[in-house]
Amino acid sequence: MNKKLKPFLNIGPGQIIKREMEALNWSQIDLSEIISMAPKSISQMINNKQSITVETAFLLSKAFDSSPEFWMNLEQNYRLRLKEDGQRESETSTKAEIRRHVPLLEMKKKGWVSFDSTAKSQVQAYCNFWQQKKPDFSSYDKQAPAFHARKSKADPEYTKNYSITWLQKAHIEVSLLADKAAAYNATRLEKLAVEIPTYSLKPDGVKTFIQDLYKTGVHFFILSHLPKTYLDGAAFQVKNKKCIVYTARHNRVDNFWFTIAHEIAHILKHVKTEKDCFLDNLDEESADRREKEADALAEKWMLTKEILKLAKPHAKYLSHTKLLEISATLNIEPSIIVGALQHHGIIEARKLNKYKQEVKKLIPKKYHRG
Repeated sequence: MNKKLKPFLNIGPGQIIKREMEALNWSQIDLSEIISMAPKSISQMINNKQSITVETAFLLSKAFDSSPEFWMNLEQNYRLRLKEDGQRESETSTKAEIRRHVPLLEMKKKGWVSFDSTAKSQVQAYCNFWQQKKPDFSSYDKQAPAFHARKSKADPEYTKNYSITWLQKAHIEVSLLADKAAAYNATRLEKLAVEIPTYSLKPDGVKTFIQDLYKTGVHFFILSHLPKTYLDGAAFQVKNKKCIVYTARHNRVDNFWFTIAHEIAHILKHVKTEKDCFLDNLDEESADRREKEADALAEKWMLTKEILKLAKPHAKYLSHTKLLEISATLNIEPSIIVGALQHHGIIEARKLNKYKQEVKKLIPKKYHRG
């Protein structure tokens, strides 16, 4: 949390009035008579118990040959510094600092944390989430270079912070996973990726694929994205557990298959240690070599080149019949073809969308983590 430098003493206008009176050898009665104010009011002003109004500022400026602004600024700055030291203001600052790093309300809706309206409760929620004794935001700076985020073009500070928060939640979920996955087998994983088109055509293909993914030594679960993170999926390793996480931000079957293929490519090519972590927004192009490699492998397994070759001659009038014909020729699910053609601008974004079915309902509940 950023610390603001504060003066050791909070000098109020009362001390300045007293100093001016002493320099002129005036008593409180003298000042009372000069500016026509009750002695009690003069005493309260000197002790900073009575605020200086605009009218009083003008009177003091005449008495001490100064400006009204001088006295108003003294009064305002003194009262502001008093407020900074107040409990309510301190709690407001604490709660605001926490929410610059974590979207607490959204996390509460998801069941990730629980808290009430008090600063104490929210501090405790933050500390529980990060397993800290007191709030420490240094994790956000330390973890920033520890993962490779395929970001949105709009990438303000909270996008980075919320992405790190999401990754922390993913790590928490990994720590709770029963170690049911087999030993990691890269050869078996690559063979599985090649068979994605075949799985996509099966009625229970999504479910079966996830089960077979575990047999390659890779853990999988769904963890919904946080606001402004724009995440589709992630690939990383925690304590020798290779992990793929899907957000279902775009809750579509075609998005699921491409995201899974992309993250499998990262697992095979780039995730070697716990330092290797990839958070992906697949709506955005990336100049990163590793992201380009993952895209290329995913498109290879998803038969994108073949799809474009067969569809381009019919791009302006691609019919349902032609779509199903391409699907049968390549043995791949129609929504994957539609998604590839829309992504590459071969057909309009709204065309043939009836083939894009929701995917979350096809994934067993035991893989959903909030």
